Amino acid sequence: MSIRKLDWSPLDLDRDPVHADLDVVHEAQKRYQKIATTIDDAVDKLEKIVDSGSEALVGKYVQGLKKDAGSIKESLDKAGVRYHDVANEIGKYEPDLKHGLDETAAARTDAEEAEGAQKKAKAMPDPQKDDDGEISSEEKDKGTAKDKAATDADGKMTAAKNRLHNAVDALNVAGKRFGDAVNCKKYEDGLTDSTQDKIDAVLKKIGKIFGIIGMILGVLAILIPGVNVLVLAGVAAGVVSLVASSVLYAHGKGSIVDVVLGAVGLGLAGLGGIASVVGKGISNAAKNAAIFGKGRPGPVTTGGGNNIEMVTLGAGGRGVPNFSRPFGPGNTFRPVPNFSRPLGPGNSFRPLGTPGNAATNWKNMTEWFNNPAVNWALGKGGFVTPGTGFWSSAGSQFKDVGKFWAMLKSDPTKFGKDFTGILTGIQGARDLSAIVQAANLGKISPLWYVWGGVNGAFGMGGLIYGGGRQMGWIPDVNPPGVVAT
Repeated sequence: MSIRKLDWSPLDLDRDPVHADLDVVHEAQKRYQKIATTIDDAVDKLEKIVDSGSEALVGKYVQGLKKDAGSIKESLDKAGVRYHDVANEIGKYEPDLKHGLDETAAARTDAEEAEGAQKKAKAMPDPQKDDDGEISSEEKDKGTAKDKAATDADGKMTAAKNRLHNAVDALNVAGKRFGDAVNCKKYEDGLTDSTQDKIDAVLKKIGKIFGIIGMILGVLAILIPGVNVLVLAGVAAGVVSLVASSVLYAHGKGSIVDVVLGAVGLGLAGLGGIASVVGKGISNAAKNAAIFGKGRPGPVTTGGGNNIEMVTLGAGGRGVPNFSRPFGPGNTFRPVPNFSRPLGPGNSFRPLGTPGNAATNWKNMTEWFNNPAVNWALGKGGFVTPGTGFWSSAGSQFKDVGKFWAMLKSDPTKFGKDFTGILTGIQGARDLSAIVQAANLGKISPLWYVWGGVNGAFGMGGLIYGGGRQMGWIPDVNPPGVVAT
């Protein structure tokens, strides 16, 4: 018997009141019974091992084998009870289900007949008056017959609906009895989900959702580079992902790779914030040097823009860049460059004071880590704080992205070079180099390019890893002693 596809409108229903397949339920009963029987057979075999004497089993392994066999037998015994109970209760429920299906089908048939009777009664002639305006006894009998037919038809319809409701109510009682019989027992067989299991299930769902969000942010960060709103969203997604991955791993249901890469990604994001703070000071110094005439080179064309973020590295003021963009294994944050800010056709900087000097046009924009508290602390430390607010900066960044993509049509070769620089993580170093050289402050350290390249590779690798995890191509990785379940 398959799911019934019938018209239930005679009973004022738009679908089957009992959506069940008796054959499927019966197959489930047979499957549970087979599992229970298989468990019984396994228990019997283990019983023989446990009860066997030394003449049947010899060697140093005997005691260990008996101990393990006894432990497995005990676990199977407990599991077998549950499967026997379920199989028995399904067997009790099947007749009730069949009766419910039969009764509701019969109620539907009764309703169809009642509906036909109602139509016939309605079609019967009404009593007619004669020429004198009187209704003869014969005509009165016609009216009486029509009223009786309509009443009888309505009664049949009411009886059909009552039959349906009674059948459904009885089936609900049987279903509750079935559920209570199985759920009332507290089976100590390890097959019941614990509170921890339920929490883990929720965390897996959260991890999957934020994994998808992280993938979307990763793609958007490639297509819309250098926008602080996307970076902030990536950091938030990374935090949620790392928490979920860490808890799942602690429960033996996650992957150590997710935890490690998530922690490294967030750590690099933090280092990127430090890099950006100090780098803004470097860029501001270059701007001031150019404005006050310490360097007067000609026009400088760069691949990205004026939103440069660096950090000093060791003696001599050498620096490394901040490359922040969301990517990631299981939506964790993955750093890649965050300073591609095209400034128009040809991407040439247009100075404020010294014609053609790239350094003078650098702008200190707000980034994802900037907020009143942090900026107050930066100001106390003598660092450069943002000149524009978070959302104003974001709006400017989005406009610059539009100019960047417009270059695809006006100068595709230049666009390709710049886009490659963004993907590989070296665009920020190029931009800083242009500003520093424009101010006659020498060359930046090659470590800028190394830092950018490493982060770019880490970001792309994280995007690939995250996709592989979402598709199930990359399994959990756990160290010895931790078994994912």
